[in-house]
Amino acid sequence: MKENLDQLIDNREGSLIMTFAFYSLTHNDPSDWDKLSGELKNGEIGNICQKYIDTKGAQYLMEAGEMLAGKNWYTALGRAF
Repeated sequence: MKENLDQLIDNREGSLIMTFAFYSLTHNDPSDWDKLSGELKNGEIGNICQKYIDTKGAQYLMEAGEMLAGKNWYTALGRAF
């Protein structure tokens, strides 16, 4: 049981770190993104964010944002950070 709880905590922390790095990226600040572990960068959301970095295609920000915080991600994240 404790192992599962520890995994949930680790996953939550990873999600928060990814969300903050994404938020910074949307404000043209890749410094937090650059600090992410390879594990986070190579995840599903990380791959979408990398497509944004490579192409500057806004559709990738929309897709990653919706995955992280829902349809109104810009409002949710703006209030969170």
